[in-house]
Amino acid sequence: MDTIEIPCPACGTINRIPEDAIPESGEVPCMACGDRISFRAAPRGTTGAFRVPGTPLPPPTGPRNLLDDFLADEEGRAAGHQVTCPRCGHVFDPEAEGQGRKTVLVVEDTDFFLYLATEVLGRRYHTIGVRTAAEAREVLATRPVDLVVLDLTLPDAEGTDVLRALPRPDIPVLVYTSRDETSLLGQEWAILQSLGANDVVHKGINIEDTLLRKADELLAARPVT
Repeated sequence: MDTIEIPCPACGTINRIPEDAIPESGEVPCMACGDRISFRAAPRGTTGAFRVPGTPLPPPTGPRNLLDDFLADEEGRAAGHQVTCPRCGHVFDPEAEGQGRKTVLVVEDTDFFLYLATEVLGRRYHTIGVRTAAEAREVLATRPVDLVVLDLTLPDAEGTDVLRALPRPDIPVLVYTSRDETSLLGQEWAILQSLGANDVVHKGINIEDTLLRKADELLAARPVT
């Protein structure tokens, strides 16, 4: 049975829910904190909260958010409307892919949060998205990278393994995590800093401004080479 991942905007927990269990209202309770998550109203011609292939989407009734865009983008990729790199999974417009822009490596294994970071940072920088520590190490060894946005828990290793693979000490690292803010205090944060971490952004749906601001600050502070 297919499942989808829905991030809770209140606590950041990733809720994995069977597709056929999504109500038509598009609202589900967070399994961790109980908050209601409203992620998409069921459009016409759908089963549950998802569009039946081949049926048109209804016209938008209000402002879109990144979660709406993520779901729509998945449909666009399935229809072949965008180009996806077969090696790293980055989705891009081949005509507009930034030449001369700084490069940000996003290391994140959850589809939505990988999409969120690459979409937001891609407005200003060239982004490379990978889902494992092994892929991150390969990019760091073969591509020039100006900033790393790093999840601490990856399917094949810890984020600290990626920090240890940084080819140069001047590459800033923005930790990208759903861990509670108090868990990155004291000795754990000191260890991360000693390995190259510079700042933290906590995952959520409405973090676009914070994510872009912190990336800008770290890149602006990086010495010119």
